[in-house]
Amino acid sequence: MLTQSSENPLDLILSQITQGFSFILPELIILCWIVTSIFSELFLHGRTVKFASSWRYFIAQIGLLLALVLGFQRMYVGLEGFVCFNLFAVNPTSNILNTIILFIGLLITILNQTQQKAFTHEEKIGFLSILSGALFTSISYHWLSIYLSLELMSIGTYLLVGIRKDSEGARAGLPYVLFGIATSAIFLYGISLVYGMSGTLSLQGEAMVRALNSQNPYLVGVALSFVSAGILFKMAWAPFHPWNPDVMETLPASWMSWISIAPKIAVAGLGLRIVHLFPTLSIDVIAILALLTLLIGNFGALLQTNTKRLLAYSSIAHGGFMAMVWLFPYQDGSQALVFYSVVYSLSVILVFYLTDNQQEEISKNDLGQFAGLGKSYPIYGISLLLGFLALTGIPPLGTFWAKLNYFGLLWNSYQISQSKAILALFVGAILTTATSLFFYLKIPFQLYFKSKTDASISTISIHKNYWIIALLGFVLFFAFFFPNFFRA
Repeated sequence: MLTQSSENPLDLILSQITQGFSFILPELIILCWIVTSIFSELFLHGRTVKFASSWRYFIAQIGLLLALVLGFQRMYVGLEGFVCFNLFAVNPTSNILNTIILFIGLLITILNQTQQKAFTHEEKIGFLSILSGALFTSISYHWLSIYLSLELMSIGTYLLVGIRKDSEGARAGLPYVLFGIATSAIFLYGISLVYGMSGTLSLQGEAMVRALNSQNPYLVGVALSFVSAGILFKMAWAPFHPWNPDVMETLPASWMSWISIAPKIAVAGLGLRIVHLFPTLSIDVIAILALLTLLIGNFGALLQTNTKRLLAYSSIAHGGFMAMVWLFPYQDGSQALVFYSVVYSLSVILVFYLTDNQQEEISKNDLGQFAGLGKSYPIYGISLLLGFLALTGIPPLGTFWAKLNYFGLLWNSYQISQSKAILALFVGAILTTATSLFFYLKIPFQLYFKSKTDASISTISIHKNYWIIALLGFVLFFAFFFPNFFRA
């Protein structure tokens, strides 16, 4: 018969494993929903595409809605604390970011369903895997949980990228998967170096900070470079961006927008909570990489004649812009990131869906397909124009305040640090924002100043869903007049 003393160690371990599970109920629900979705296919196999897609949407939306309600409750109550051996840390910022990600995920499934798009089993699992990985990434506070969360997100992305089975899909998908595997291995090696220097994988306490600031700077630099490779790959930051345009070119609007939104928000939130651990000199490196990403994203888009590649380079630039919060104080950066995440996500969904012609064939120059559509479909044209203006950051749309807030905080960071790299980033961010107006107006120019041709889109499915356009446009306008409503 076991004594009380022999039971205590096991009880202690179990209590530590389940510690704080009530704090992460939305994340656990989505994780369980992946398993539920897999088993649900037993009843959908062999059914018609329409029947199976309807049930897949229903199953996914039930899980998303349940997680979103719990996420709102957690955000409203303001729960915070450590979970499961301190692998995860829940705080008000992560609560808000995860609620935004859940809302965007639910919105995308509703948009797809209203347009009667098929929803395959692979798409559902890929979508939920990215969602689950993004949710866990934003609350991770341990190198092990960070690695596993990023990998879960990557697996979902691999599934979505690999759905297209033709030569174009293979051309885009295979390099991305290989590149992703390589950066994951490099990231894991970087973690092992960090562990060797600090003796811990936990980000809590002083051991990690002391090790990264007192060990040989060259060894620390190598370790953090390897770690950064795995993190920046998910943000499509330079020099880890080449996969982005090729992958985006082969995807439909829904998964283009999802890959451009969820991983970026999650990784930006992750970087905001761990950047304070890095040596002070790393701030200059971050500023230089952010500037390089902005230049490549904006000037790369300026040269594009294919709509999806143009938007892909645009998403690279916005990833660089979004992650500038790593240079801000935590509280200010949290508020800026929350506001930017909301207005950026809605702008991306609006533009990506409106420009999707739902065709498999890839053309080097497809801008002519929008010629004259601003006159034929007035609501479509105005909505698309507003979407591009929102991505640029022009009033009276909420992205104006989001970008202006970034510029103000970036200037404050320069005044505090007097870093020439941050000053260069500040100047470069302003110039690239002005440059973005030129390529964002390429399609509106076609809409209103070119005559309609046979190459123009013959069927615009989303123009029938006026309530969707009205909702997205209303929120963007609302964010301009009431920006404090979206701040953490």
